[in-house]
Amino acid sequence: MAFNKDEMTAPSWMNRGFFEKVLRHSERNGALAVEEFRILPGTKPGDHFASVIFRAIVRHSASDQEVSLIVKTLPAEEGLKMDILKDGYVFETETLMYTVIVPAMQRLLQSVGDHTVLGARLLYHEKLPIWVMVFEDITKHGYGMKVKQLDLEESKVVFGKVARWHAASMYLVDTMPEMKSLTKGVYNLFEQNHQFLQMWQNSIGILSQIVKDMPGLEQYSERIANVKETIFKRASAIYTYDPTSYVHVLNHGDCHFKNMMFKRTEEGKLEDIMLLDFQLSVWGTPAIDLIYAMYNSVSIDTREAHRDELISFYHEELTASLTKFGYLRKLPTLLEIHLELLKCGHLGTHRSKEGGESSSLLRMANVFTCLLSTEFLLASTFVPFMCVDVSEVMDIPENADGFEVDFGDVEKMMEGFRRCFLTPVYVDFIKKNLPKFARKGLIDLE
Repeated sequence: MAFNKDEMTAPSWMNRGFFEKVLRHSERNGALAVEEFRILPGTKPGDHFASVIFRAIVRHSASDQEVSLIVKTLPAEEGLKMDILKDGYVFETETLMYTVIVPAMQRLLQSVGDHTVLGARLLYHEKLPIWVMVFEDITKHGYGMKVKQLDLEESKVVFGKVARWHAASMYLVDTMPEMKSLTKGVYNLFEQNHQFLQMWQNSIGILSQIVKDMPGLEQYSERIANVKETIFKRASAIYTYDPTSYVHVLNHGDCHFKNMMFKRTEEGKLEDIMLLDFQLSVWGTPAIDLIYAMYNSVSIDTREAHRDELISFYHEELTASLTKFGYLRKLPTLLEIHLELLKCGHLGTHRSKEGGESSSLLRMANVFTCLLSTEFLLASTFVPFMCVDVSEVMDIPENADGFEVDFGDVEKMMEGFRRCFLTPVYVDFIKKNLPKFARKGLIDLE
């Protein structure tokens, strides 16, 4: 099995003293001594981006059993990943989520008899001398990754868990205003880093080129190329708080299937799905999570056959949880959820100079003229990579040698991207959906 290059060698500070500090804290045992440990790469290529992850197997004096830990930290090497993460915002966010917000949401759910588990247990964290977080290794509880997107059963578990997460945030926000301080989402990373933005703009450029060779789609090539500069600005606007949105929640923010782990019974029945990576959680419209998950978690076939069913199921779970909590404000309607999905935050919503909402007629017109531009963006950037295992499109060594996408070698990287766009599953998807996007005006942004 191949591993990420930056996870092949652990940093020098990840030593016996570090693991003693972690376990003395988590086990509340100041006399605990680490007897031996070994450190392994934590993930496969393509499983994640915004961190470096190791798995540590530790034997200590307080137990006869080895303990397995997941250690998440910043990259040590210069490069795109370090540039994006060095300001610490994503680790600040995740620390707040795991230490304050998620435990509060968990307690609220348990208070009404709902034993949904929202996240893995954080055992230890520190900021200096370097950001690091240590989690329990939930593979020891039977959880594992998936290599393909989700079927209907799996999707319902995810949308149900997201609904309970959203509901808990709606109920708690008045007493936890720090939720509203989380304002940076995934597309804000694009804006802040030119190399990262250029990479995804080039991705849209690839789509504009390959459709030239697809009968019936040639007409869209130039139109796709023309939006690659502006569509990211439209998408990043979704993450700006909009008081005119019908519903506001704390979004997970990066709800794709590689940020989930799956547990099944011995008979193969799905038992639970654990959400991971709370680095990009953001306060705003629930459309952030719903659209993102619809494209980056749910399989193409499931989405096309059951999209409305999943949204309806989400709404039922959301309102049922709010009712259990004793939420005193107006419950969101299914229509309002659909309007948020159409509006995608405040993309295209006009306000008067005084800051008030424009007329309802103009508002509704803008809802539909800006219809789901985020969906086209996801379809032309993330979806090609979610359809396949990275080993199918990139030359990854079969042995355990470290693999890393060389962001400096743009030509080689774009060739790997091109392979993703040309996989049969994505070609079939784009042939069916590009004309639909065009008819909705999603590739003609002004």
